[in-house]
Amino acid sequence: MVRAVDVTATAIGDEGWVEAAIPTESTEHACGELLRLGIDVEVVAPAELRRAMADTVDVLARTYGSAWAKAVGSPTGDAA
Repeated sequence: MVRAVDVTATAIGDEGWVEAAIPTESTEHACGELLRLGIDVEVVAPAELRRAMADTVDVLARTYGSAWAKAVGSPTGDAA
C-alpha cells in the first residue's frame, strides 16, 4: 500500500492531504487495511469500499458508544 501511495499521491489542498490510487485484493481486505489509518484516511471511491468503511465505522460507534454511555453516562454528561 505504501508503495502505491508513493507512486500515485497527488497533493489536495493546503492541509497536507493527498489523493492516491491503491490496489486492493477485495473490499473486505481493503476496508480492514484502511481502518488501521483511523481518521487519517477517507475513501472516496469505489462506492462499495466507501460504503463498507461507513458500515463498519457505524457498527463500531454503536458498539463502543453504547458501552461508554453505560459505563459513564451519555456523551453530554447526562445520565444514560
